[in-house]
Amino acid sequence: MKMTFGVLLGHQSLLPRREDLARLGGLVAFAEDAGVEAIGTYDTSFIGGDAYVRATLLATFAQRARVGLRPTNTLTREPQIMAGFAASLDSLTQGRAFLDVASGDSAVYNIGLEPAPRKRIEAYIQCVRGLLRDGESMFEGRPQRVRWHGQAVRPAIPISICAEGPRMLHLAGRIADGVIAGTGLTPDVVADTVARVHAGAEAEARDQDACEIWFTTRSTLDKDRDFAIRDVHGSVSSILNHAMRFGLEGKNVPSQLKAKVQEYVDGYVLYEHVQNHGENPRRMQALGLTEYALERFALAGDPKDWIRRIEGFAEAGIERIWFSPAHDDIERQHYELQLFHDEIAPHFT
Repeated sequence: MKMTFGVLLGHQSLLPRREDLARLGGLVAFAEDAGVEAIGTYDTSFIGGDAYVRATLLATFAQRARVGLRPTNTLTREPQIMAGFAASLDSLTQGRAFLDVASGDSAVYNIGLEPAPRKRIEAYIQCVRGLLRDGESMFEGRPQRVRWHGQAVRPAIPISICAEGPRMLHLAGRIADGVIAGTGLTPDVVADTVARVHAGAEAEARDQDACEIWFTTRSTLDKDRDFAIRDVHGSVSSILNHAMRFGLEGKNVPSQLKAKVQEYVDGYVLYEHVQNHGENPRRMQALGLTEYALERFALAGDPKDWIRRIEGFAEAGIERIWFSPAHDDIERQHYELQLFHDEIAPHFT
């Protein structure tokens, strides 16, 4: 059974420190040896250090995998700056760079901004594409220019949209090279997600396969099954919030849980974002939402759990998934990736 994997690397332990560089290279080697096709790092200084530094280091180690930001946002990076970074990364990887763009979460909320609307995201992507292709474009009525575009490795770098709601899924289908769906992993959600992306493609008279569909998971892998499931609660508590924060319409939430999910979102504590022992996992548990959130968003447990879960994803129609080592300790990340390399990947690559 074939499954395509992407891995997200970028926890606090990858700030980076000089003494961690060799271990970072080991993480990338484990991932590539396991057949991982894409390696990303998220663009939020609230959670970790500078994403451009991390992505550059990952690119220097990666020999085969695509490398990029997963995700960035349109508010903290001007299109000209992003185009320059994307072209540089593409040169460093010899044509294997990618970008994922989202509305903005901790990176924008923690500097007092609101997430970007769809109109801005669309304009931003078109501007970055124009700069890479032609050397000039417009963004929000302002000219954007570069004079190096002819020296870039590729005139077009794949740009995906991270989407958690029906309108963002439709937008991705219309204009993006791919979509990173944070909608969930259950069969009903998967079917709805794929249908909405395809509808967006059809609205623009694009081929359905023009937008590559990836699903994102919140993951922890450990031989101690109970530990792994407990350890993913903080990450799951975060996606339960931002998958639902703009409303529950079209989100496939069971009717009996809608009031509780809305109460959870209304009380989300942003400063404790993705904290395992923070207020958000406690509130999720108190509202009786933990099991629902784990089933919908998580890939957690021991190797047998992962194999069984991924087989279920494939049966539901998922072909590509993102996962991430869920620990701040780089040694723990090595442990998880080695388990993935030795016991998970051989079943699916």
